[in-house]
Amino acid sequence: MDLEAVNNLFAQEVNQYQEPIYNWIWRTNPYIALFQRKEFVPTEGLIPKVITTTSELPTSYPTDLDNLALSDGTADACDIPPTTILDGYIERNYQLETAAFNTRVLCLTDLQFDWQVSQMIGNFQQNLGQYATVFWSDWYRIKNLCMINAKIGTLASGAFVETDDSLCNFSGLVADGGTPTVNLSWDHLNPLYDKMIRNGAGLSAVGMAEGQPLFSLSCGPGYKRLLFQDDSKVRDTVNWGDAFQNFTARGINTSINGYIPNVDDFPLRYAADKTTLIYPTINVAATKGRKFIPNPDYYTVANGGLAVYEVVWVLCRDIYEVRPRPVGPTTFGMAAFNPINYVMDLTWINNRTFGGTNDLGNKGYYQMQFACAAKPVRPELGFSILTLAVDANSV
Repeated sequence: MDLEAVNNLFAQEVNQYQEPIYNWIWRTNPYIALFQRKEFVPTEGLIPKVITTTSELPTSYPTDLDNLALSDGTADACDIPPTTILDGYIERNYQLETAAFNTRVLCLTDLQFDWQVSQMIGNFQQNLGQYATVFWSDWYRIKNLCMINAKIGTLASGAFVETDDSLCNFSGLVADGGTPTVNLSWDHLNPLYDKMIRNGAGLSAVGMAEGQPLFSLSCGPGYKRLLFQDDSKVRDTVNWGDAFQNFTARGINTSINGYIPNVDDFPLRYAADKTTLIYPTINVAATKGRKFIPNPDYYTVANGGLAVYEVVWVLCRDIYEVRPRPVGPTTFGMAAFNPINYVMDLTWINNRTFGGTNDLGNKGYYQMQFACAAKPVRPELGFSILTLAVDANSV
């Protein structure tokens, strides 16, 4: 295989990356099926402003209504005094966030054997797919924290502290005395479910069971075992609407107490200072190059790590929208840009130089570019819960 053919093969394979990567993300990402995806519209401006409508609700029962009386000439029956319902709004901004990732530079001269080219493309597809999958999951985790106003800290005897802010951390909760002291339990979750219903989240439920709205409890595997593997609790079969059939790809078909166990294998975890995020993996040297390994600090202190707290989310639809925007020649199966199927812009780059490092055109690399915004829709819904970290093997 000559050099031009090798280069063309790498360029052509770009279109075959997008679909398997997207399918992989859909099966493994616990959040992608929850939030609607639409294209970011440039005509809305670089930093669009979102106005979230609010209004008053009744504050008393209708026990003292006026009785209808015939008019005595002053139009008493015609002029019914109205109560004015005051409205308001919450203002928030959003904008595109960008990132780009390169593979290492490949020397195509070394790959002029068919089996090497095929093997290299297969390895790159797996590596790029894995990187994109982890990146997207991390992006959703951070956006959940930023988009949800209500922050919860778990205290003893089912008590909890709640604070409302648009911060992407728990500093406001900690300042209000919400540092967790106990594990998240059903004593916390049951009143939070009722609070979700009172906040109007039932209209944005992600499913139904026995006439009951269901919400996603996005938690780590430790809390999945702690909360959901008690056979004494009643399990209901989840009935999904047509829009949520893709959730079944994750094998979710039961709920308990109005919650669906939507497992996040790598929940956000904090050190004892409640501000330092501990990432689940680290990169180290391989036989040649680099590889990732589990981060020992991600375990709880009892298991030799540094993690003291972790995040659990109560989620429903309509909290925010995902608004991707292509920044390069994005295609999906040679089709036009589709925000629902958007993974990243993937490009094979092999630019010849003159008097430089690629005069022969025998060096190239893949680049992934990312551009996406999170548009708040109903940030008053849902809960970001800071609680004590639980390892799966300690339950």
